[in-house]
Order: sequence, then C-alpha cells, then structure tokens
Amino acid sequence: MVGAATAAAAVAVAEAPAAEEDAVILENPPALPVAADEAAAAPIDDAPPPPLPESVGGDEPVADPSERFVWLIPALIAAAAIVIVALFGFGFLDGDADPEPTAAPTVEATPTTAAPTTTTPSTTTTTTPSTTTTTTIPAASALPPVGDAISMSSLTLTAGGIGPVGFGQPASDAIGRLVASLGRPEETGIADEALGLCPGADGRFVRWAGLTAVVSGTLEDGTFVGYRYEEEAVPIMHLDFATPSGLRLGDPVSALNEIYSSYQIDYVSDSGSVRFRLSDTEGLLLWGPVSSVEDSGRVEGIHSPDGCAFLG
Repeated sequence: MVGAATAAAAVAVAEAPAAEEDAVILENPPALPVAADEAAAAPIDDAPPPPLPESVGGDEPVADPSERFVWLIPALIAAAAIVIVALFGFGFLDGDADPEPTAAPTVEATPTTAAPTTTTPSTTTTTTPSTTTTTTIPAASALPPVGDAISMSSLTLTAGGIGPVGFGQPASDAIGRLVASLGRPEETGIADEALGLCPGADGRFVRWAGLTAVVSGTLEDGTFVGYRYEEEAVPIMHLDFATPSGLRLGDPVSALNEIYSSYQIDYVSDSGSVRFRLSDTEGLLLWGPVSSVEDSGRVEGIHSPDGCAFLG
C-alpha cells in the first residue's frame, strides 16, 4: 500500500506542469516516505550535475583568477635561485663580514721608443799617453824606390843579405833598393819571432811573392836583418832567386847535397816538417824546409839566419 501511494504521488507531480494556470501548486509539498530499500537502490547517476561556470558577456566560460598566474611560478623560482647564487658569488652570503678585497690588476709599463743607452763600465779602458803606442806602417804602394835597379842574377841569397843589399843597412835604403829592383811589393806588416826577431822585439816585413824582407824596428828608422824565400802555391810574380852556388827552390835534395858537399848539412825534424841546415866553421849559413831527406826530396825554402842572432 505504501508503494502504490508513493507511485501515485510521483505521477501527480510529473503531470503538474501540464495542468492549467489556475492549478494550485503546493510550495512545500510534504515529503513522501520512501522505503529504505528503494533509497539505497537509487542510482548514482540521478545526482544533479555540478553547476556550469557563469559566462560574462558571452557564451565562453570565465577562467578561474587563481589560474592566471600559475605559469609565473617556475619563472619566479628560477629568478630567486639566480639571485641567491649571485649573492653567494659576490660574498654577501658566505658568512664573512668583510670580504677579502680583490687585488688590483697589474698594468705593465709600455716601453718607450727612445734609443737604448748602453753602459759598460767594466770594459771601459783608460789610456794614458805613457801607455799608448801608435803603430804606423806605410802601405806597400807608398814605399819609394831608392837607387838603381839590381839584376836578378846579382840578387843572390847569402848568409849576409840579398846580393849587394846587406844586413845592417838602414831599412829605408835596403827596402828602397829592393823596390827599385823587384817593383812594388804586395804587402807590409808587423814582424815578430816567427820571422826570426828576438822575443818582444818590434819589427816590420815587406813581401814580394815568395820573398819576405825582415826589418828590426820601423821601415823608416829600422835595420834590414833577414829574409825568407819560399815556394808559393800560386805565384803572383816570377822571382828566380838562387844562392851564389846555384841552389834554387824546387831543386832535389841530391842537388843540395852535391853543391854543398864541402859544407856541413844537417837535417832536422820539427813538428812534422824537415829542415836542412847548411853551416861552415863559423856557424849557420842558410836553412830551409825540404819535403824529404831522400835524394828525391825537394828544396821548398831558402832562409837566412835569424835576425835575432845577427843583432847579437
């Protein structure tokens, strides 16, 4: 009975809108009793749907204001992280009240373009007049000839000089006669022990091809004291000097031994070279290098005794 009554009431309510305008509608109809089983069996789909969002000025729904700035949240977090890192980087949050000051950058000085000045006090040498020696050697072309020319056959190589140009003559006269006889020399220079002068002695030399005339002192005021005559690899001028007995450069050692068989001939080895020494009862006459002591060896030089021995 209760179920039939409930159904009849529901039909009456459903048909109410179709009634005439003068139908009376109860504002607060009394609740109808519903059985507990039917209430529990009511489907969930019968619940009313959630209300739609209201529209403003159209049919489009109005967005929730809280959703407008949701996209700014990651940006704000990133900006805050950057600020914190920057504060740590500059030392504001590292716990030090007074951060260590940054050292000022070093600026290298730009070099100027002024010319450098070189100072060498350790190598400065002071020369006083008492210790300064000025050496002047006339050029080969400046040596003047003196007297008449002497023939080559008369310019023999002896123990006392070159023909009539004897040792002990003033250097200016002796060298002048040789210039007049042989022509302009090739070279002038300083002579020393290597050319037979005494150790520490001051001397000069004048050279023509293979002939070297040795002077003790200067060419203006010195003395003619010796000579050296040797073969040249490339002769510049032809000089054919010989001894009074006829010994010449290039002669075999056998000719040397034969020409001076009545004299004393010694062969001396010195520093890998061999020299002959021709002597008589009064001492050394001539000497010079030879290629070998064998008969096939050649005479490579004819020298006068050293000028130091001549000067005594």
